Amino acid sequence: MTDLLGGFLGGLSGGYMHGGRVTSPAGEVMTSLDKQKADRAARQAASVEQRIDKLALVCMAMWSLLREQTDLTEEDLLARVREIDLQDGREDGKAARQVAKCPQCNRTMSPRHERCMWCGAEKLTYTAFDATL
Repeated sequence: MTDLLGGFLGGLSGGYMHGGRVTSPAGEVMTSLDKQKADRAARQAASVEQRIDKLALVCMAMWSLLREQTDLTEEDLLARVREIDLQDGREDGKAARQVAKCPQCNRTMSPRHERCMWCGAEKLTYTAFDATL
């Protein structure tokens, strides 16, 4: 029973339990460092998936509001998606990242940080698409 439960839980984090040893899905024995890396990667993947789900929800909510309260159509939405996609000169299914400036020192702020890494000022403008969502 312990091997069965260990195998199930290990499979969730990228490894399987066999005779007291953790092995990768390919069958190689995993060291504790390998297991830590696999666990960290699994947590990061879950965090990214959660963020994508939240962003998709925000987008669906915005589109449903716009469609209900205006005369916009699905074709209008698709045309705008293409227009925004082409803003960086490439039709690649990605939006160009907007560069934010610090409200205090006017230096470029990282979209991943809550404070300016130069002067420590707090990021003042937040949108539904910020990482704090």
